[in-house]
Amino acid sequence: MAFARRVSTILAVGLVTTTLSVAPAWGGGPDGAVDGADDMSQAVGSGVLNGVLTGFSATGPTNEAASASVIAACQQAGAQECSRDEVTNDNLCVVSVGADDGSGIVSGGAGPTVDAARADAFKHSQDADAPLDPSARVLVSACP
Repeated sequence: MAFARRVSTILAVGLVTTTLSVAPAWGGGPDGAVDGADDMSQAVGSGVLNGVLTGFSATGPTNEAASASVIAACQQAGAQECSRDEVTNDNLCVVSVGADDGSGIVSGGAGPTVDAARADAFKHSQDADAPLDPSARVLVSACP
C-alpha cells in the first residue's frame, strides 16, 4: 500500500512539474507566430501571366511563410514580375489592386472588407508617389 501511495505521489509531482515547465511556452511566441488555424497569415500578390496582370493568394503559419507561398504560387503558374502586395495575420481582408493601363503599378491593402482594403491600396499607392489609375481593379482578394 505504501508503495502504491509513493508511486502515485511521484506521478502527481511529475505531472505538476511538467505542466508548470511547459505552460510558459504556450503563452506566447515570436512575432509573426500564429496559434490557431483561424489566425493564419494570408498574402496576396500579383504577376504578369500571358501579358495580363493576374492576382494570386496564399496562406501560411507566419507572414513570412505566406509571402513566400504567394510568390511561389505566382512563379509556379508561369507568371513574370511576381510580387507580394499585402500580407496580414490580423483577420482582415487583403487585396492586390492594379490597372491594365500598362503602367505596371500594383498596390496592396488591408481592411475589414474588400472595399476598405481596396481604399487602403489606393492610399498606399498615393503615399508611394505611384498613384493608381482610378480604373484599377482588384486583381485578387482574400478574407478570413
